[in-house]
Amino acid sequence: MLSAQGTSTTLSNGVFVSQTIGQQSVIGNYTKDGVTYGQGFQQSAWSKYIKQNDALSSITTTTYPNPFVQTINFQFSKPITDLISVMVFDIRGRLIYQESKLAVENILTIELPQLASSNYLVKLSASNYTYYTQILKQQ
Repeated sequence: MLSAQGTSTTLSNGVFVSQTIGQQSVIGNYTKDGVTYGQGFQQSAWSKYIKQNDALSSITTTTYPNPFVQTINFQFSKPITDLISVMVFDIRGRLIYQESKLAVENILTIELPQLASSNYLVKLSASNYTYYTQILKQQ
């Protein structure tokens, strides 16, 4: 078994207990009935970025549809008039897509048909705005 964290102890009756957060399969994706599920340790590392959203901006962001096939939208609770930098990272943390766009009527639309089915981390940023989210690409 692979392990990211956890503890081990021996109980008074001699039973060895190993507590772990991990998985017995490789990092990757699983597709069943047309739905792709992502798994892997990288996801838990992303949570520290995603948890920062409330502290980083007073603008709330809705991501839809998620999972997506080709196009994903980010809808903002307030107008963002500056260019928005879009950065998409793969499960290994590599930057695989980057562009800067303007939102139209508080919605930023990104076309990502070239991505493989997987989980990705997205970072959106503009002046006085930073947002992280996880997206899931389906074929």
